Amino acid sequence: MASANPFILCDNLVKIYKVIDHDVVALQGLDLVVEQGELMGIVGVSGSGKSTLLNILGGLDRSSAGRVWVDNKDLLQLTNLAMDHYRLNTVGFVWQQNSRNLVPFLTARKNIEMPMILVGEGIKNRRKRADELLESVGLTERRNNRLSELSGGEQQRVAIAIALANQPRLLLADEPTGEVDETTAQTIYDIFRNLTRQYRLTTLIVSHDPNLAHHVDRVIAIRDGKIASETIRQPGTNGNQDGVSSQNQDAGVQEFQELTVLDSVGRMQVPKNYLEKFNIGGRVLLEVTDEGILIRPVPEADQSWDADVLVKTLMQSKKKSRLQKLVGRWFGGMHGRHDI
Repeated sequence: MASANPFILCDNLVKIYKVIDHDVVALQGLDLVVEQGELMGIVGVSGSGKSTLLNILGGLDRSSAGRVWVDNKDLLQLTNLAMDHYRLNTVGFVWQQNSRNLVPFLTARKNIEMPMILVGEGIKNRRKRADELLESVGLTERRNNRLSELSGGEQQRVAIAIALANQPRLLLADEPTGEVDETTAQTIYDIFRNLTRQYRLTTLIVSHDPNLAHHVDRVIAIRDGKIASETIRQPGTNGNQDGVSSQNQDAGVQEFQELTVLDSVGRMQVPKNYLEKFNIGGRVLLEVTDEGILIRPVPEADQSWDADVLVKTLMQSKKKSRLQKLVGRWFGGMHGRHDI
């Protein structure tokens, strides 16, 4: 059950980008509640809005409309200076590309110390904190190695340690396992879980990994700029619980339940395969039964005035018209050459 004071609260969040002369809507009234200490996954196809959400929560971008609170801060009301302070003190970032996190000519320890130098931390405290973080990600023996001497997985673990150098409360990771093998990905997921508990973080991981639900507390799926569904692990099933590494677990069966999400005004996204299976267009019939609400398709004749049907018909008509014009020009050209 959600608390009265969640760590993250997004209410009807909208983000619109201007691309040349067109408006691109990246988020369309997204609602989200995340509790303090959660380890949550975010999935969705490219362009669904998941990275846009991460950028807004991280203070790298501002929403066009709606409301967003993080750690009791109203991000829409923060000045540019206050937003800089928010990023510096509240948020840690882990990116898929190591080049965004790491300085290649520095050692692992020096890379972790760099953010602390920027805020004026003393050398003694810097070194102690860096060594603590290296131990947390299992790289104590590699602290004096430069990046060229580290594997891709080790570099990503250094990047995670760097993200924690400023002692954040919110950790955001964008495709942190996208460039590593399955075994290394498992190690990284275990590190995220352990660090989330050790430092009382709230951690959000964006990923295309189909097995993400096995490594986090819950997964939300974003489709067309809104949260479409939420996947949670069923109580009592084998999962990565109590800080136990899934590498050491017996291969047990994990059961998950996918829930369709309703927004604040009762709208939901019905999966596309369901719509196609039951030939559902722009309108449906809702029928109240003893077990709940039944959604029924309407006859095709009653869908003739649906906007999406009309748009598809119009687009097909335009394509056909363009094809006829092209064929006509081609035949006209052939006829002209024949007369010559």
